[in-house]
Amino acid sequence: MKKSRIIAAVSATLILLTGCSSPNREHIKEPVEPVVNEVPNDLTITGAEMASNEWYQEMCDEILQFKSTCVVHTRITNQDVKKALAHLPSDHPEIFWLGKRYSASTVTDGSKVKLGLLDGLEEDDIPGMAAKLDEKVNDIVSKAPSGSTYDKILYVHDYIADNTKYDYAGAKSDDPGLYHTSYGCLVDGSAVCEGYAEAFTLIMNKLGIESGICTGSNHAWNYVKVDGKYYWLDVTWDDLDSHATGYQAEHTYFLVNSDMLLRSRNIDWTQGYFPECNSIDENYYVKNGAYFKTYDRDEVISYIESCADKKHCEFMFADYETYKTALYDLFDDNKVYKASNVNPDSMKYLREDNMFAININF
Repeated sequence: MKKSRIIAAVSATLILLTGCSSPNREHIKEPVEPVVNEVPNDLTITGAEMASNEWYQEMCDEILQFKSTCVVHTRITNQDVKKALAHLPSDHPEIFWLGKRYSASTVTDGSKVKLGLLDGLEEDDIPGMAAKLDEKVNDIVSKAPSGSTYDKILYVHDYIADNTKYDYAGAKSDDPGLYHTSYGCLVDGSAVCEGYAEAFTLIMNKLGIESGICTGSNHAWNYVKVDGKYYWLDVTWDDLDSHATGYQAEHTYFLVNSDMLLRSRNIDWTQGYFPECNSIDENYYVKNGAYFKTYDRDEVISYIESCADKKHCEFMFADYETYKTALYDLFDDNKVYKASNVNPDSMKYLREDNMFAININF
């Protein structure tokens, strides 16, 4: 699922921001204070249990050999296969070719599992496509920075956001397709949220960085481990489709904690793994001096001016009231034009009310 954002620009149909007039406060839609959703009390954590099942490992090994029919040495049901396939994207995001059809039947030594392919794919096509995906991943990994875990995660996040077009038609379709997979994201350059999330975890696996996929509110995103702490990351919602909007990838959902994440979504009650994400030590805004606990106009203006050599500037506030105060002062009262690098005739800004974040395009 792709999230919509509020974008203001110099346009007759959008919010008018010029140095010659002072828009009334009604020109800026007041942000609604978000509610932090709760993690379900009956959240079922089954990822470790699934990974410990020998039959699951047997099935995965067969699938990775491009087999659509395999025998496992345990009696299992269709429901068991359904649960296994739900965990497969986090464990093996390189598997892109399976569709929705599956069945399990009893045989002498256990069970025979039959798995359908995505419509339009033939078994003979899969090895070549898998090699192409692997080549693409290896190329991305070879260009990753040699610095910190943070630097590597930032590189992969930005690469995916800048090189993937969100597939709106695929999002509206009930049919499975490559746009739900890492292949669609990395090779075809077109995906929905599952594809973004699988691509991110696939590259993290290659880099040796722990990562996985979480779902909720008809959406998929990632968790990732940095220096012993877990964080949430949502590449899909940080992808502003720069080719269409003129915005570069933002970092609103780059290494956030659970309180921040749960302002915008609920969690599915069945999850492979739901880590405790309590830190913002590695959050993009915190790391870059763009996280403001109070609103000091001169401090924020100074930060905006520090972005003069960039095409855009993004910053975040710690709470709703501080964000609201900043929004009105900067854009209702036009104080943003005190920044020497802000041109009233070309500036656009994008606001993320759930995250108390603002992104300015110069």
